[in-house]
Parts: sequence; C-alpha cells; structure tokens
Amino acid sequence: MRRWHKFLAPWFALILFVLALTGVATQMTSLLDTRPAASAAKEGKEAKAPIDAKPAQKPQSAMRSWNRWVKHLHSGESLGPVGIALNLAGGLAILFFAASGFWMYLSMALRLRRGRRARLR
Repeated sequence: MRRWHKFLAPWFALILFVLALTGVATQMTSLLDTRPAASAAKEGKEAKAPIDAKPAQKPQSAMRSWNRWVKHLHSGESLGPVGIALNLAGGLAILFFAASGFWMYLSMALRLRRGRRARLR
C-alpha cells in the first residue's frame, strides 16, 4: 500500500492543491460578499410588490462574480469534460489517500503493539 501511496501522491498533489485552494476561496468569497444596508432595506419594501410584477435584476457585486468563477473552476466546469474528469479523479484520490493513510497507520500501530507484547514476554 505504501508503494501505491508514494507513487500516486506526486501526480495528484497539484490537482488536490487546486481543489483545496478553490474550495477555500469559494467559502471566503461567500463570507466576504455582503450587501450594503441600503439595498437590504429596499428588499423589505419589495416584498409588498404585486404578484405579477417582475423582480428587479439585482446588480452582481464583484465578489459574487468572482465567487461564481471560482466555483466553476472548483467543479471543473471551466475546463469542460477534462476538468470534470480531473475533479472526479481528485475526489477519488482524496478517498484513496485517506483510506491508505489510515491503513498504513493502523498496520504500523498493530506492528508496534505486537512488538511491545513480544518484548514484555
């Protein structure tokens, strides 16, 4: 298992780094995107508008458009089918590295435990 872990890690390091970076950027841009207080007060008045009235188009903030772009990059949609395949491979790589890392840790801990028991006898 260690051999596979060691062989695959460099290949997926860049993909996983991009996924992690864009995931953090998506969350940060969502947190930093705040509406001005004046527009929030206007929305309360818009709730009383007639049912047939079309809702006014809200102007997009620069942070929201940046967030949309980062989400497309994070999901792989901006690179088309290749990006989606890389995104899927990155997700599977995370699962593989988590499971193989846990397996290596567990086997090491059991080996150390057996060694301690053998020394005590």
